[in-house]
Amino acid sequence: MMTPLRERASWAIKWSGTSQLGRQLLQLAALAVLARFVSPSDFGLLGMAAVFVGFVAIFKDLGTAAAVVQRKEVSRRFLSTVFWTNVGLGFLAMLALLLSAPLIADLYHQPRVTAVLRALSAGFLISALGALQQSLMERHLRMRRLALLEVTSVAVGSSAAVIAAVQGWGVWSLVVMSLVTSACNTLLLWVAADWLPGWEFSAAELKTTIRFSLSLTGFNVANYGVRNADNLLVGRYLGTQALGYYSLAYRILLFPLDSISSVVSRVAFPVYSRIQDDLERFRRGYLLSARSIALVTFPLMLGLVALREPFVLAVFGEQWRPMIPLLAILAPVGMIQSVTTTVGSIYMATGRTDWQLGWGLFSGCVVIAGFIVGLRWGVYGVAGAYAIVSVALLYPCFAIPFRLIHLRLRALVVALWTITLASCAMCLGLIGAESILPGGMRPWAVLTVLIPLGAALYAGVLRIIDVTPMREVLAALKSRADTANGDPSGEEHRH
Repeated sequence: MMTPLRERASWAIKWSGTSQLGRQLLQLAALAVLARFVSPSDFGLLGMAAVFVGFVAIFKDLGTAAAVVQRKEVSRRFLSTVFWTNVGLGFLAMLALLLSAPLIADLYHQPRVTAVLRALSAGFLISALGALQQSLMERHLRMRRLALLEVTSVAVGSSAAVIAAVQGWGVWSLVVMSLVTSACNTLLLWVAADWLPGWEFSAAELKTTIRFSLSLTGFNVANYGVRNADNLLVGRYLGTQALGYYSLAYRILLFPLDSISSVVSRVAFPVYSRIQDDLERFRRGYLLSARSIALVTFPLMLGLVALREPFVLAVFGEQWRPMIPLLAILAPVGMIQSVTTTVGSIYMATGRTDWQLGWGLFSGCVVIAGFIVGLRWGVYGVAGAYAIVSVALLYPCFAIPFRLIHLRLRALVVALWTITLASCAMCLGLIGAESILPGGMRPWAVLTVLIPLGAALYAGVLRIIDVTPMREVLAALKSRADTANGDPSGEEHRH
């Protein structure tokens, strides 16, 4: 029998997963179309701008959104204070990017970046207006509302981008996707939210969040630097075309993080915050979350390694062939990071974002040093350095946060080893099966044959060596089906 909190968490994961899956499929479909109308150089141009847009975005709320979720109790005055703080920070972020755009363009030796950055800067103020409404929905696990409005926003933004691309807008179609999606999302958040800001502001309330939020912001800065230093270095020293191949491969790498890990982490953070004093439940919850993520992301990424060539040619076209080796290198990194990214919820739920900051600074220096060394061998050297360093940092990445909840690393290894073994067996089986297919088959035909084969092989091997992970997921889904009419998610229904 599931506890009420676990039922609500399971329900929330279902809707959060629905949102992520819907958004990812829409974005993947849009990218497949855009890749045929927008050149790799234009993708590289947006990649250059995105490095700095994402960096400035870290400061748009200074971690206050997470503080709203982590707090045990929140007052109306506190929420209004956070809202107006977010609006002010969003305006400052927009202004900062507007003024710095020419300097960033000079750094890249690409004058076109200036206009792209100035257009994208409007997104900061737009998203700041809806940030708190989203945090409140996440705090109360109201993921059904979020799922509906987020999928709608991405659908509108993707449609606008495709129309613009077909009309020959080039890089501006990618800008349209970002701005239209943000504007639609904010508008729908205001329509769906049960809370509206008051004309209140309290410096004392804001001060209570500073220690938590500033340490979290510091970590986000370090983490962002790591995640974008490769794009910055590739764009600066290897050019827009190399960055176009690398950035699209990197977006595919982020798929398991965006579509699976973030779904679980988005729900895990508010749940862990509620049980932060019950370490036994915390440990069980974390291991179940990690195993649920690995159950999907490990075979997904290793399957991509095996089928990288037909995947690239079928989805993106012949002009993206140089991306194929990058996927072979980066897909295992995506597999590793799909699980390592979950430790952030441990730091935040226990309020030890200062530990998180320390780890972020150390690991960031190591990863960036690897990128610099890898530049000597071009874009493939940068990707290879990323893979090597990711493996080298694996042990301390888990060991440090596990001390906060007294969890042994061995427990995680035991939880994941059968999934890892089944995924590797599937990868080897797909490589062997592809080698005996008739020559001359079209890429889409290869995928049509081998994707179902890989899924069956993975499920079969996992069933033989350890059926527990699949049983856990099926049990959670059955529980949701049994209680669906009751809707334990905590959503209020409007009539």
